[in-house]
Amino acid sequence: MKRRALIVEDEDDAREFLRGLLKAHPEIEIVGKAENVTEAITQFNALKPDLIFLDVQMPKRDGFSLLPELRPVPDIIFVTAYDAFAVKAFEVNAVDFLLKPISADRLALALSRLDRRTPRKAKPFAHDDRVFLYSDLEVRVVLATDITHIEAEQNYCRVHLTNHEPMLVRRTMAEWKRLLPGKYFLRVNRSTVINLYAVQDIVPLPHHHATVSFVGGRGSIELSRLPSRRLRKGVAAISIP
Repeated sequence: MKRRALIVEDEDDAREFLRGLLKAHPEIEIVGKAENVTEAITQFNALKPDLIFLDVQMPKRDGFSLLPELRPVPDIIFVTAYDAFAVKAFEVNAVDFLLKPISADRLALALSRLDRRTPRKAKPFAHDDRVFLYSDLEVRVVLATDITHIEAEQNYCRVHLTNHEPMLVRRTMAEWKRLLPGKYFLRVNRSTVINLYAVQDIVPLPHHHATVSFVGGRGSIELSRLPSRRLRKGVAAISIP
């Protein structure tokens, strides 16, 4: 299977060395290169590669910060001089993690793993699934049950959690609605999804509005008439034996 690859590497020598090794693999077509995350986003959107060789340490933003910008997420092979990032690389479902200097045999092994992978397609979460939250600064792993509610903020969503501070994540509200289990999570309006099981209290306000508080004491939100009615119905439905 022919694969279209993008090399994201800020060092010219390392980039050309990898390009040279890949000449022995005609199944890999190098369609572009980038020296930083900003260039990588532009190249990805223009070229739509299905494989990225991704350096971790680059100026301004590291390689992990690129992942939330990619839709759909292609196969990723990390390339770095530091083995300290290995665990984090596999947490984000990378194909492989190559240490510099790369050997021809080690590269061949990484490429062989591509053929054994199933196509990457986001599947809906179960309520107790681990969820990877990517921000510009970190990757955090939580359970879906840890999410109390999600609020849209332009191209991002702010994910509120029971035991952590909120996290600003680049994932659209439409994606969250598709991924989160509808039995537990209810989209009450265009900008808010609520975990029905995380609702602690619904306090009536004038004009049929309501204030909603959540387990863990992590803040509250105010809903207008129709969203508060939807939430009450949703909470009532899960309360029925």
